[in-house]
Amino acid sequence: MFNSFEGRKKSINISKREKKIIELLLEQKNGVTLDFLTETLHVSNRTIYREVLSLESTLAKYQIKLVREPDKGYRLIGNSVAFQELQESLYHSSKELTVQQRQSLLVIQLLLSEEEVKMEALAIDLQVSIGTIQSDLLSIEDIFKDYEIKIERKKAKGISAVAKESNRRLIVSGLISSEINEYDFTKLLNNLSKKSEDNSWMKKDNQFLNILDKQVLSNVNQVLKEFNQDFFKRVTDTQFQKLIILLTFSIMRIKQGKELEVVNAMLETVENSISLNSSKDIFTLIKKLDPFEMKLEEIYFLAIQLEGLNVHIRKEFFSKDYDANLSFKVNELITRVSKQMDWDFNQDETLYKDLLTHISAAVKRSVAPMPSNLSLLLQKVHSQYNQLSLVVEKNLKHVFLGIDFLPEEIIYVVIHFASTYEKLIARKDISVLVVCSSGIGMAKILQNRLKKNISEISSITTARISQLEDLKLENYDLVLSTIFLKGFETEYKVVTPLLMDDEIKSIRQSIKQLKKQPTPIEDLASISLEDHEFKNFYKKIMTVNQLLERFNLREWKEHETIDALLSSICFDLEKSGILSNPEKVKKKLLERMNTAPIGLPETNMALFHCIDQEVMVPYFAIYDVPNSFIMDSIDKETIEMKRVLMMIGPNPLSEIDQEVLGLISSTIVESNLNLEIFNTGSKKMITNYLNILFLEKYKK
Repeated sequence: MFNSFEGRKKSINISKREKKIIELLLEQKNGVTLDFLTETLHVSNRTIYREVLSLESTLAKYQIKLVREPDKGYRLIGNSVAFQELQESLYHSSKELTVQQRQSLLVIQLLLSEEEVKMEALAIDLQVSIGTIQSDLLSIEDIFKDYEIKIERKKAKGISAVAKESNRRLIVSGLISSEINEYDFTKLLNNLSKKSEDNSWMKKDNQFLNILDKQVLSNVNQVLKEFNQDFFKRVTDTQFQKLIILLTFSIMRIKQGKELEVVNAMLETVENSISLNSSKDIFTLIKKLDPFEMKLEEIYFLAIQLEGLNVHIRKEFFSKDYDANLSFKVNELITRVSKQMDWDFNQDETLYKDLLTHISAAVKRSVAPMPSNLSLLLQKVHSQYNQLSLVVEKNLKHVFLGIDFLPEEIIYVVIHFASTYEKLIARKDISVLVVCSSGIGMAKILQNRLKKNISEISSITTARISQLEDLKLENYDLVLSTIFLKGFETEYKVVTPLLMDDEIKSIRQSIKQLKKQPTPIEDLASISLEDHEFKNFYKKIMTVNQLLERFNLREWKEHETIDALLSSICFDLEKSGILSNPEKVKKKLLERMNTAPIGLPETNMALFHCIDQEVMVPYFAIYDVPNSFIMDSIDKETIEMKRVLMMIGPNPLSEIDQEVLGLISSTIVESNLNLEIFNTGSKKMITNYLNILFLEKYKK
């Protein structure tokens, strides 16, 4: 057993039903019958038997016996002092544990127990029956299977959990964190930092908090509070709390001699040297306060947690940290959700960046793989965007195979999509025509209801049937009518003047399906721009124009190696004035290729890219080679590369150059259709596509 369950002989932690049974037994000193209990508590005989069995062990702690006599039923036997103590315990008893809390404590006890634990002991510690423990174990086993944790049963000895040390730490610390209120935790940390002698540390009503060592927690809090504040600047309070608890619990385990398993994957997972150096520094500072021995794996384990924090570090396409595989998957997720929701989420350029940042952190974040309590806000989002939530969850699992996203992670991804939906739907500027036969009064009611409930509608025109012939119906995105219009050829929707909830939903659905009409090219002249905006816009257009003028698709000669192939291309680009040091740029391209795969899945092309001071201008071109090269693709498969997509730029790359080249790179992997266009398309086809791409981008 672990320490939070020890020394609780005089405490009592029972369910409301068990508490009610004890209160009835204390009131009825001569005993209560089974029928009386079933009628009073509105439960079956079987339930009473189960509760009584559980109560016997609880009452034994107070030296009180629960007996059943043939004529009198159940009654309590004990001295007056014992009864008084029991009544006081009932009065001060902690609140009833929820099923999740009880199961969480059961998980923690199994993961921290050094040896097998008997069912009876678990039932006593958690103040429930053996049957309840058995039922809880079935629920827990289903969760454990996903995380390579096995429950072993040994006859006469009991049960135990077989798990990796890393999983034990993540699960236990995650469960502790999910059961501690942020406000209370902050208050506790403040008391620790003031070295308060407040004895409320060991709270009987928070068994999760009592698992942590007070001194270790104080040390961790002190170090993290003073450690490089810029590093934690964008970390949420919840994430910071989880980090403090995980680090506290990890140090407790280290001091108990519980070592992490040697995992080579740890070395590969930590990509960010900042996280690794920060992990070393944090441990160094903590060990100054309380020396202990530890292995290298501990530094990497903490570094993984630091790297998984939701810190918004912008990783540009040309950065060595750019994850092409993740980028491809995020694009695939957006495309799949768009298709299934029948809504083009690609219209919002920030969605891709937001999802890339969030999912990157979520994929790396090694928080406890256990259900945590979703906040009211998150539950509301799930309820309000139920269909979107289901679609996002299904596609997250499909696109990111092998990664278990927690419910809260999924909801946060839903929030990104929902935010985009609201932004785009509000941007539509919908014009509605309302046809009414009952006069202006009824039309006004409907008009007010529309304004109040559907904010995306920008203008509402009301008309009588007699006026329809004089109106240009093509000027309206939606036509609503309070009556059926016999012979009316334009599509319309019949609604009641009071506009009921189901009608509002139907109108919203119709608006969602409306296509946003592109701004005509001739209207560009009417766009009002400030002087600095116009100059910036002009620079972008000039950059795009020069890039498209340089674009080419060329048949290239055969080379035996990729090194030789890139050399010939770079030397040719030197002649064209694109770059000045072909050998250096070639080496940079090879380094980038060796850092991470650049082959595009299920195609015959690879995207070679880099930035360097020797490159004069942003450049994109395609080279077809007669022979092929086997190389790794970003989905961890292999491709037969026959087409080189060459994308290079000067270092440093201006924001405009980054935007222009980034748009091309993200568009290539945006959909299977785009991949096919760049994989097999002719120069004319790809040039036309790029022209349309930039025209759509900059005419908004």
